Amino acid sequence: MVDLESLTEAEKADYELGAKTEEDFLAEHEAAEAAKVAEEAERLKKAEELANNYKIRAEKAEAEAKAKKEVVEEKTTPTNDSLTQSDLLAIVRANIAEEDIDEVKDYARLKNISVAEALKTSVVKTILSEKDEERKTANATNTGNGRRGSERQTPSQLLENAKKGVLPDSDEELEKLILARKGLLK
Repeated sequence: MVDLESLTEAEKADYELGAKTEEDFLAEHEAAEAAKVAEEAERLKKAEELANNYKIRAEKAEAEAKAKKEVVEEKTTPTNDSLTQSDLLAIVRANIAEEDIDEVKDYARLKNISVAEALKTSVVKTILSEKDEERKTANATNTGNGRRGSERQTPSQLLENAKKGVLPDSDEELEKLILARKGLLK
């Protein structure tokens, strides 16, 4: 049964005149619903196709970026850890200490510049001068553990150490300990 309230004025007039039957209205309604479903299916299909295109483009861009990154890494990473002749010459002319060569090479590799260019930078110059200063200070300072002369202990120190269980090593100090113990030394 057709709901007259849901019909438009023109449809109501057609129904009342008998120009359209209930079957006509139902067929029109089903056709409209089918058109909506088809339209929605087409919209979803286009959205899915668009999403797939975006995915393909993103994968292609990632692959290109990865390829570029690999090419850059191949260019910047040397195949071996040796220095070129010009780098060696620059190191010799700059009178770089052997333990500082790795520092200079690391900085040059980090900045993707030659060792000769790295030696000209203020950063490397500062690092090298600080390390050189440390070496000079270490050479000037007595860094050895040379044996110092033994101090003569007073009789009271000998007695205190003996109470702690620390006895003197030499015979002379043992004699002093005995005399201090007897009260003959003060």
